[in-house]
Amino acid sequence: MKPTVTRATAALICAAALAAPLQADEAINATVETDPALHALLPEAIREAGMIKVGTDARHAPCDFMEEDNVTFTGWEEDYRQALGKKMGIKLEPTSIAFEGLIPGVQSGRFDMAMQCISDTPAREEIVDFVNVSISTNGIFAPEASGVTEDPLTLCGLTSGAQTGTTYGNTVMTVLSPYCEENGQEPIALQEFKSQDATILALLSGRVDFLVNDASSAAFIMEKSDAPLKVVIPDILPRWINGIVVQKGNDELAQALLAGAKAILEDGTYDKVMEKWGLTHIILREPGINTAGK
Repeated sequence: MKPTVTRATAALICAAALAAPLQADEAINATVETDPALHALLPEAIREAGMIKVGTDARHAPCDFMEEDNVTFTGWEEDYRQALGKKMGIKLEPTSIAFEGLIPGVQSGRFDMAMQCISDTPAREEIVDFVNVSISTNGIFAPEASGVTEDPLTLCGLTSGAQTGTTYGNTVMTVLSPYCEENGQEPIALQEFKSQDATILALLSGRVDFLVNDASSAAFIMEKSDAPLKVVIPDILPRWINGIVVQKGNDELAQALLAGAKAILEDGTYDKVMEKWGLTHIILREPGINTAGK
């Protein structure tokens, strides 16, 4: 059965995200015990290399971003990856690139896996495989003084911003704008930008009227704003299952990562990571492979 995110849970996600997370540290990792049986499940080439090459876009808090030194990776997914790596006895080495290059990077073999709160969709499952470990919901971010409310009709005729390559623009064009037109209102215009920061800047500068983003990013987006913002979650917004992307047909790696994901869920490590970031509400309690259409 496909997990769902109720509106009440979505509100908890958003509220929890408003609490500032702790900085990255080694305390959680110190409690993780390596399981040689999990290491043995990894493909031989990865075991011989001693590492899993990870693609991410470290400009998307709280999933993945950089600490103030602009060198050190942080975010809940980085904590998750390092705990997963220790459990499996393998180093996970992240490289940050533009979000739109992550899936192609896995397809080409540049990365063994990609992880940056990437939503599993049937279309994406045609070209890559997902090991699903979390859930998310979209949120509408708008100036506090705007007329935007939880009624999606308040968005009609406005201009939305979204990050290129994400599902956010798709939400605007296939969910929100058609809803406007079905109700006799003007469609929504869309402008896309290369990064989350550029999208936020477009909102703050007035180039767009609102933006669609992950509701769990609320605290970080509001922190960048010099004007009050609000987050609303209309009922028609999609709820997503997110996961680790691996090359299509790489069943050996997918199954190994799934076993590792289940292990750090069962031993409580995943809960410790998400308690640190105030995001326990987005834990997927039954991880699986390619569950978007199930």
